[in-house]
Amino acid sequence: MEHLTANSDSVPAEIYALKELLEGDITQEQDIFILTIGKQIGSGELRFTCLNKGLKAFDFDITVFKDIELPINSYGKESLQFFYCLEGDCAHRFDDESIIRQIDQFQTAVVHSNAGLRNHVFISAKKKVILNNIFIDKREYFREFSQESNQFGKKLRELLQHIDSKPKHFHPGSYSLKIAEQLRLLIGIEYTNKISELLSQKGRYYLILAKQIEKFCLEMDNDSNTSGLLKKELKIISELSDFIRRSPEIQHSIKTLCNESSLSPAKLQEGFKFMFERTVSDFVRNVRLEKAEKLIRSTDLTISEIVYSVGLTSRSYFCKIFKRKYKYSPKEYKMKN
Repeated sequence: MEHLTANSDSVPAEIYALKELLEGDITQEQDIFILTIGKQIGSGELRFTCLNKGLKAFDFDITVFKDIELPINSYGKESLQFFYCLEGDCAHRFDDESIIRQIDQFQTAVVHSNAGLRNHVFISAKKKVILNNIFIDKREYFREFSQESNQFGKKLRELLQHIDSKPKHFHPGSYSLKIAEQLRLLIGIEYTNKISELLSQKGRYYLILAKQIEKFCLEMDNDSNTSGLLKKELKIISELSDFIRRSPEIQHSIKTLCNESSLSPAKLQEGFKFMFERTVSDFVRNVRLEKAEKLIRSTDLTISEIVYSVGLTSRSYFCKIFKRKYKYSPKEYKMKN
């Protein structure tokens, strides 16, 4: 990892502008620039990644001792920014106004200004915040896609026209655990000099961006971004999903999960359908399959041992649903990998 000096010409302006404010040091690893916050300001780091021409990303994982306002530079008037708060919460305002808009945990937000206004992100004191910010030069990045005659190209043109019709735009999106899942995987990636790991990391950003765009288009069509669930109920759903992932071998049922969470069966199903687009039973089954796939790839356990270790009791049923998801039987998949 290369340590960059204060006057290094290679540091992107977007992260260099925050160096003095956060009294930190910047290091570089391939296309990733890491600003470690000074101990007198707080703890944690900001990662700035140059993904492609017209596409960049900020990742905040910080805790500060005092309330702080961070200016986030963009591409100017062609900028489109997607925010997602994985942990804690934060707030946003445009450079020319005093209106502050909240971004809650698990919530998305889409920001655009055709005047090229700088964005400001507010972080409250003594509260850990994990925030992802992907920003796009929309003319540069979307040019190829928007020329396509398929449904995606049409949707993209409609989306850009909708955004361009407003001088300033802040869209507070709904809550999403699908994006949270991708970000958790991104955070879990080891940052080394290995090309394969860097490609894996960049691929995860594209998945997050695709989900953000898909979600934004859907909310524009439906003119609605609420699920009817309270924020605390959505947080409970998130905690339940983590519990299921940690312990797929437990015989999870609607009754046991309701007892665990104090949610009603209707709220439980509504939460999983809204956040994961799956029923509870489908979510549990998918978690077990993903755990089994990982065990097949990485261990010497027999198929029968794997079946029971993920909470299933029928090997024939497991083979059936595994092949449906991965296109190979478990035995074929093990030989293939």
